[in-house]
Amino acid sequence: MSHESVLPVEERTPERGGLAVVPAARKARRPRRTSWTDKVGSYFERFCIGFVVLLTVILPFAHWLVPAGEAEIVGAPFTSPGAGHLLGTDEQGRDVLSRVILGLATSWWGALAVIITGVLIGAVVGMIAGMLGGIVDTLLMRLTDAALALPGPLVALLVVAAMGPSFRNVLIAVVVTWWPWYARIVRGQVRAIRTLPHVEAAKVAGLSGSRVAVRHIFPGVLGSIVVVASMDIGSVLLVLAGLSFLGLGAAPPAAEIGSMSAGGMTYLFSAPWIALAPAFALFVVALITNFAGDAVRERVAR
Repeated sequence: MSHESVLPVEERTPERGGLAVVPAARKARRPRRTSWTDKVGSYFERFCIGFVVLLTVILPFAHWLVPAGEAEIVGAPFTSPGAGHLLGTDEQGRDVLSRVILGLATSWWGALAVIITGVLIGAVVGMIAGMLGGIVDTLLMRLTDAALALPGPLVALLVVAAMGPSFRNVLIAVVVTWWPWYARIVRGQVRAIRTLPHVEAAKVAGLSGSRVAVRHIFPGVLGSIVVVASMDIGSVLLVLAGLSFLGLGAAPPAAEIGSMSAGGMTYLFSAPWIALAPAFALFVVALITNFAGDAVRERVAR
């Protein structure tokens, strides 16, 4: 047996008469090649995030972009979808496409308002509880636990029933049931971050509690808040549509996705586009926003 044959595979070289094999250490240092599935996933993530940004930019101008107003009669009732009206007309002759776009704009901004308000309330409660600890933490978290223990949809129904049906009251009802989740998340993050070395060093340096919270703790909490909030957009859209479907939203003829679907159920077999068009639009938007939330979570985690 020759000496060459007993050399490790990684050490054989053409000069020694062996195979030209790249050493294992060099293989480990090579960057991993991106597969086509990774590329497709990356493009899809960008599409979903771009779609959310595009909706946020365009929907404020929805009233100027739609072919007709939400109460404007543009043709004969129950006109089938076609070139004149892409999604047909409803039982009163109103353009379904225009009402779907306007309803999405209302629901979209309502969802953003709920999330922003819930984040603000939850962040304040969570920061106070996490920073102060002790009896304050106990009281605030017991209040949060009590709010979380109640069934959210039932609480929202009770709030709207007490305040009266309107879109504003629906938003208030959803905020009442949504902020405790953010408070729990923020409080947990604050409790974990406040023990890190750089936070302890800031305290030793004599910074006040408020400055420590704003400069050293809140930036560490912000990423988690953004991730959770981005993943909640689709859920809030569905909750708002559900309450509107039950007749608790704005009064007719206001365009809302839930109330439009509810009104079209009567004509589901004779004119299905009246009920299905807003429902399908809501499904697509909620699905893409959920994918966008997942993409934000993965990018923040990298």
